[in-house]
Amino acid sequence: MCGIAGIMMGDRHAARERIRNMNAAQRHRGPNDEGFEELPAGEQLLILAHRRLSIQDLSAAGHQPMHNPDTGDWIIFNGEIYNFKALRLDLEKLGERFQSQCDTEVILKAFARWGMSSFEKLNGMFAFALFSAATQELFLVRDPLGIKPLYYSWHKGAFGFASEVRALKAGRLVSGEIDRRAVAGMVAYGAVQEPLTLYKEAKALPPGTWAVLDLNSNRQSFARTGRHWDFPVASEPAGGREAALESLREILTDACTSHLVSDVPVGVFLSSGIDSNAIAAVCSKAHKDIDTFSLRLSDQPELDESSEAARSAGALGLRHHIMDVTDAEVCGQTCAWMASQDQPSMDGLNTFVISKAVRSHGIVVALSGLGGDELFAGYPSFKVVPQMIGWRERTQFLPSSLLQFGVKVAFLGRAPSSQRKIADTITTPPTTSAMYFRKKRLTSDSEMRDLGFDARELNLTPEFMPPECEPERGLPAHDSAAALSILESRFYMGNTLLRDSDSCSMAHGLELRVPLLDRRILDFAYSIPGQMRMDKTHSAMNKPMLAGALNGILPPRILGLKKRGFNLSQSRWMHGPLSGVFEDGISALKRSTLTDSKTVGTLWNNFQKSNQGFDWARLWTMGVLGSWCEFNQKYAV
Repeated sequence: MCGIAGIMMGDRHAARERIRNMNAAQRHRGPNDEGFEELPAGEQLLILAHRRLSIQDLSAAGHQPMHNPDTGDWIIFNGEIYNFKALRLDLEKLGERFQSQCDTEVILKAFARWGMSSFEKLNGMFAFALFSAATQELFLVRDPLGIKPLYYSWHKGAFGFASEVRALKAGRLVSGEIDRRAVAGMVAYGAVQEPLTLYKEAKALPPGTWAVLDLNSNRQSFARTGRHWDFPVASEPAGGREAALESLREILTDACTSHLVSDVPVGVFLSSGIDSNAIAAVCSKAHKDIDTFSLRLSDQPELDESSEAARSAGALGLRHHIMDVTDAEVCGQTCAWMASQDQPSMDGLNTFVISKAVRSHGIVVALSGLGGDELFAGYPSFKVVPQMIGWRERTQFLPSSLLQFGVKVAFLGRAPSSQRKIADTITTPPTTSAMYFRKKRLTSDSEMRDLGFDARELNLTPEFMPPECEPERGLPAHDSAAALSILESRFYMGNTLLRDSDSCSMAHGLELRVPLLDRRILDFAYSIPGQMRMDKTHSAMNKPMLAGALNGILPPRILGLKKRGFNLSQSRWMHGPLSGVFEDGISALKRSTLTDSKTVGTLWNNFQKSNQGFDWARLWTMGVLGSWCEFNQKYAV
């Protein structure tokens, strides 16, 4: 796990100054080492830079940028390749020789031997830049689901890329102009929607893709782009459900075992949920010398999962650590969490807190259960969205006025904002994607208009998504559960959970691995029809397919636990110890002119008067956005 950056421009002195600023901005991603390499690029200079968090091969042989002396190629790499040992054996049989024990060199040698087809062979989380001496091209590549971030920009004739947007800013590769399309996405969903970033010139390389920069061209665009991975088409597995469960059990075992490979201490985030327990149980069979960690919120015993987690760890023979934190301690870290955000998000404070605590125990690599809900239908959306579609299909011929009245009566006890969001379903097409985005929305259409956002004027879809992200891509027409799995993975997990997990863990120099998103599990799970993943005929348990594969590995008491999220008391804190922090954030947002200040003020005042915590998520999002604006000192467009 590291930070990568690069710049290409004609002014060599300026390029050297800027790249050092870019690398310094990402020091938290790689505190152990840094490196630079200058390469001629036509009339310009390309400089590659790297910050290293040493995980594999702690020696100097793992230093980056890394060179292939046989080809003249160079690489800077962020992430982990879990099948690098198998690829290395294949390459050695073909005559390749290695100087290190790290996965970075395997990528270099694989590219030399197989070219761009090598990207498809990589199983891991990765973002890398690879300079091809033979073709004078720079390849940018990102892993299938975007576990590792990669951003790029063109500005005044210069090109740059980095693991974080703040590095592009440090390299003066963005003007600072805020993209109101990105702001609209954040207000609507609580996170910026890729490929957009809050800076107009900076974009995210889409997950599962590669892009090629011709170093001899002055065009401010990629020479070509392509996709090295996509969601497989689902079909009935050979051998039926039982064969599928056995295959999943074997793949899960291999995936978790490969994620333990490290030359530094490894830990596991452990809750009472099936996902983290599955990882802990499988890992315990391969390695007993593992520490597990859970947070205990001392002031909120009703949310405590630590005793159940400790019980599981004890049964597996693992060392468990319960880290007690008080409300005051979490609130005290909130400002640091806000300041650490590369792209603002309503989510991630819990990951920030536990990552800090785990890193303080000397753990450098932690495994998380992220991904289980998306792949194996663990979210309420898998049940609720089809219900919403059915309701819409049955009522679409009724007068709108009658439906509006019915919503007001049926949801009389809900907050006005919730009533407006529900009322919006009356005009929402009865399709899986449209209803999914409607359910995920924090803000109704009328509130978005009041805040100053018009989807059509901003060239966004009616759901306030950028059309360039291709929201409908790869969705099966007649398998709503499989379609929802893809939507949850691409948008909620991709734009919120994965981005925040990377940002919040790397803020403390902690590498976070997600075994359930191993390439083998992705290819298997997405190829199974959605209904088979949801089928409770054989099990009434949460995520029945995953539970079925873990039968005999996890005790029934774990498999039978209901899904619980790790919740914080944001609403209560915003009325109490964090009221001043969010007052400042809201004030900054009002000054920014990015939204209608009067509407923001009204929403905040109404929230403060409410004792029921109505609308906290929207106001939390707006406060975080305002704090980001204040911290970055970038306001009006």
